[in-house]
Amino acid sequence: MKLVSEFPGGNSEISKAEISGLLRSYGGKILGENKRLIFFSTDRPDEVARRVAFSKRIGRIIENERIELPQSATYSIREEKGNGKPSLIEEVAKKIRGRVNLDNPDFLFHIYNFEEPIIAQVIHERKMKELIDPRYYSRPFNHPSSISPMIARGMLNIAGVRESERFVDPFAGTGTYLIEGYRMGIIGFGIDRNPKMVEGGNRNLRHFGFPPNIVQGDFADLTSIDDLSAIVTDPPYGRGSKIFSQSRETLYQRLFSLISRAKVPAVFCIPSISLLDTASEYIDLKVVASIRVHSSLTRYIAISK
Repeated sequence: MKLVSEFPGGNSEISKAEISGLLRSYGGKILGENKRLIFFSTDRPDEVARRVAFSKRIGRIIENERIELPQSATYSIREEKGNGKPSLIEEVAKKIRGRVNLDNPDFLFHIYNFEEPIIAQVIHERKMKELIDPRYYSRPFNHPSSISPMIARGMLNIAGVRESERFVDPFAGTGTYLIEGYRMGIIGFGIDRNPKMVEGGNRNLRHFGFPPNIVQGDFADLTSIDDLSAIVTDPPYGRGSKIFSQSRETLYQRLFSLISRAKVPAVFCIPSISLLDTASEYIDLKVVASIRVHSSLTRYIAISK
């Protein structure tokens, strides 16, 4: 099935990386892209749509076929068009057998009427109230460096972790990766050196009704967890960050070495492109997206290949 994904403004890199990761899991391939859309194919569109964080809308591409809706079904058509382009709504409506309902339709069609018009039957529209679990606003433990739930979800998808599979976050902190994993049916394990973070992260997991799976220890302990499908994490990134007397450079060297021995995909943030040179001594690392934290700091999402 050919599909189109509309990504939110400025998020093309992470959106494409996320869809690519999900297609590795569920089958399919990227077909192309333009300034606002990604085209892909898969036989399991519902699974992809259920997981995505960085797709504003996903739809099945309608080509020349007539569209037969179930009896008594209603539909609505939306259109975005470039300057001077004539509307295609009436033309598309002629292909659809059904009744129009603009307020609460059973089926929604979206026309991208730009250079090459694209007509799609919408199967997913992002709703932030559903994507960001409201329990985050009342979680008992927070930290300034905690990763965004959306980014955590996107990184798990980039890793291609499937439902019921197991991953580890060796810098678990407030537990956001584990929470987002459990929300998608993925089993997460966390490690953290700081007892305060272990206690707080587990309180957050209990707040969501999930198992308190964060243990105190060194991140090297990830090698003791069996049947892992991926490592997904956000290591400390501040210029002067130290983890129990380890410099940032030493920490990343150890992390890259561990990843090379773990033999599973790893998706994580790095604070500088220069760390790619350090990584090359241990693993083949590819940067797939960048996240601007503030004017002087950009974090890069990387995946080991």
